[in-house]
Amino acid sequence: MKNTENLYKHGGNIYEIEPGKRDSILDFSASINPLGIPPGIKKLLSSQLKNLVHYPDFESHQLTSAIADYWDIKKENILVGNGSTELIYIVLNAFQTGTVTLTVPSFTEYERAARISKCIVQFLCLPEDKGFLFNPGYVKKSDMIFLCNPNNPTGNLVVSSQLDPDAIPADKIIIDEAFMDFVQDEDAYTLIPRAAKSKKLIVLRSLTKLFALPGLRIGYLVAHSNTIRTLKKYQVPWNVNMLAQTAAGRVLTEDMFRQRSKQLIARERKFLYEELSRLKGLEPYPSTANFILVKIKQKCLTSSMLREKLLKKGILIRDCANFRGLNDQFIRVAVRTRKENMRLMQALEECV
Repeated sequence: MKNTENLYKHGGNIYEIEPGKRDSILDFSASINPLGIPPGIKKLLSSQLKNLVHYPDFESHQLTSAIADYWDIKKENILVGNGSTELIYIVLNAFQTGTVTLTVPSFTEYERAARISKCIVQFLCLPEDKGFLFNPGYVKKSDMIFLCNPNNPTGNLVVSSQLDPDAIPADKIIIDEAFMDFVQDEDAYTLIPRAAKSKKLIVLRSLTKLFALPGLRIGYLVAHSNTIRTLKKYQVPWNVNMLAQTAAGRVLTEDMFRQRSKQLIARERKFLYEELSRLKGLEPYPSTANFILVKIKQKCLTSSMLREKLLKKGILIRDCANFRGLNDQFIRVAVRTRKENMRLMQALEECV
C-alpha cells in the first residue's frame, strides 16, 4: 500500500523550492507548452484587469458558447470548471457512485476523488510489458470507470474514437483528454462528438496545458444534456474566475499557435525520445503527449536520488514513485524546446 501522504503529490510544485532559487529552475516536472502563453492572450488579460471589480459570469455563457462553436455541439452539452480536476470531483459527487474502476498507473486525483466520495475502488493494471495498453476485456463490472487518454504518466493512447462503450461494463465512462491537444491525429482519438450524444460517456478537457495557463485553472467536460443538468446541481457558484473565462474563450481561436505548438512538440518529443534512448541507464517509453515516461535501469539509482541530483543542476523532474503501478525506478519529463531539452540531456548524462 502506498503512503497516502505522498500518493496525491503532483509535478509542477515549484513552491517546494526556496523562493530565491525558483526563477533559475528549469521545470520538466509540469507538462506545459514551452512556448508559453500566446502573446495576444497576455494583452487580453491585461486589458481585463479593470473588470475584476465585478463577479464572474455565474454560467460562463461566453466561454460555453465558444466551446460549443469550436466542437459544433450544443451549449447544453458543456460544463465549464475550475480546471478539469474540479470536474472529476463534481462527477463523482453527483452520481454517488458505488464502485469505480481505475487503471494504474494513471492520474492520482481519480483515486482521491473516489475515496472522498466513499466509493469502492478497484484497480486495473496497465501492464508495463505490454506498453501500458488498456484491454477492455479485463474490465470488471463497475458503476464508473476513468480512462486517461493520452494516459498520464505513460503518454500512450488507451482508446480511439472508435471505442465501443458497450464493450466496457460500466454505467459511466469518463474519458480524460487533458493532453489530447498534443496528439497529432486528434480527430481519430477524441470522443467529444460522441459524448455529446451518449448517456454513458463523459469527456474531460483542459484549456491550460496547450496554452500554458495552469495558474488560471480552466477546463470543461462534454456529456449528454441530461448528464450536464445533473452535474450543475453540484457545482459551486462562481467556480471559474473572470480572467480564466475571458482567456479560455479567446484561446480557442488561436489556430496558428495551436498548430505551431503541435509541430514543436512532435519534433522535440522525437528528439528527446531518441536522445534518452541513447543513455544506457535510462529507458524511455513512446509517447503521444508532451511528456515522456522514463525507467531508470541502474538499480543503485532511484527516482528520488535522480531528482535531487538534477535539482542541484537547476532542473526539476517528476518523480513517479507515488503512482500506483510504478515504483522508484520511474521519472517523467516534459517535452520542451530544443535548447532546454539539450540542457536536460547534458545534466542526465552527468547523473546516470
